[in-house]
Amino acid sequence: MDLVSRNPATGEVIATYPAHTSDDIERRIAASVAATKHWSKTVPLAARAAFLVRLADLLEARAESYGALITREMGKPLKEAVAEVNKSALGARHFAERGPDYLADAPIEGLNAFVRHAPLGPIFAIMPWNLPFWQVLRFFIPTALAGNSVLVKHSDSVQGCAQALEQLIADAGAPEGLYQNLAIRRGAVAAIVADPRIAAATVTGSTEAGRAVAEVAGAHGKKVVLELGGSDPFLVFEDADLDRAVDFAVLSRFANNAQSCIAAKRTLVADGIYDRFEAAFVEKAAALRVGDPMDPETQLGPMARDGVVVETERQVAAAIAQGGRVLTGGSRLERPGNYYPPTVIAELPHDAPVVQEEVFGPVAMLFRFDSEDAAVRLANQTEYGLGATIWTGDPDRAARVADDLDAGAVFINSFVRSDPRAPFGGVKASGFGRELGAIGARELTNAKLVFIE
Repeated sequence: MDLVSRNPATGEVIATYPAHTSDDIERRIAASVAATKHWSKTVPLAARAAFLVRLADLLEARAESYGALITREMGKPLKEAVAEVNKSALGARHFAERGPDYLADAPIEGLNAFVRHAPLGPIFAIMPWNLPFWQVLRFFIPTALAGNSVLVKHSDSVQGCAQALEQLIADAGAPEGLYQNLAIRRGAVAAIVADPRIAAATVTGSTEAGRAVAEVAGAHGKKVVLELGGSDPFLVFEDADLDRAVDFAVLSRFANNAQSCIAAKRTLVADGIYDRFEAAFVEKAAALRVGDPMDPETQLGPMARDGVVVETERQVAAAIAQGGRVLTGGSRLERPGNYYPPTVIAELPHDAPVVQEEVFGPVAMLFRFDSEDAAVRLANQTEYGLGATIWTGDPDRAARVADDLDAGAVFINSFVRSDPRAPFGGVKASGFGRELGAIGARELTNAKLVFIE
């Protein structure tokens, strides 16, 4: 069955792409095996780093056209889509410069020995639609630098981006088979993970998808890296800069059309400033300009898929039934496309079932807390543990609370985001393993001990 790309702003079909057959998949896996042998054994690390510089150059030169492609296929405002491409270029330049140091042999003090970060082989990646360039490239760049080849199953709905990425990497000078796009559906994933030629797998996506892949990988003794869902808390204490906290809370919740694993999905505010915070937050959220994502004035475009809107409608209805009060928004916009307005819900019990889910639409949930201990308890009262944010003017409190939060990353007086220089990933149901930074550069390698007598 063909894979279909639709414009989420209109619902119109952009293009259809034939799914790869079993023979296509076999040829691509074989090409990936051959590419790993060539790339890791005959192309020195310095030459791989130079390839990343060419990749960055092309991303910057094509940022506008790639940004328009992203916007057409998944609906984010064009300005944000172009920024995503440029961030990918920044990542390539960072690993071209620092990656060789990250991957250098590491001597072991007191022993005539060192650790060499050797490639594993072909890596299979399952990637989502919400950041269709950055999430693929943040995985590919350090993974390829380390000497691995990759096969990528991109989301059905962004196959234009998937093909553009494959062509981009070829244009940058990659050998045949280094990057293979697999135009396949979910049902084909397990067999590829289980294939003995696949060395490891990585998933960015839902917790359910990650667990399914991890189960297959574990059964075959393979490493897997999981960057999964999140329900990030955004904690605001009484001594915070309230105006800046409101601005960043709105930005964190509604950026990328509110479809981000690291969005501030639960905003927890101290009793003493709650009423002022709520009023300012609702005012700013309600004022966000919803519209055509190609319009430079648009701040919130359509949801990427109709199914995302349907799920958001279900979750808002559940929130109301479970005691929540809608302060703005709350129902699908009556217009063509997958549009849902900025929505703010308050007064939900924190143990309400909908609060324990990941809300992947433009819905912010506001909560009160009456003490530091209560703030930490509520923040951790979820199965997720991706990111968390603390707003306070007290450095000692910031340090205490950061230590107590169940999260892969904690940002203080800012908002959670990824950066090529820093490790990224979560704990609990948000996954395990890290991407980016020195830790991410080594994640999909064999830390091989070499001992010399």
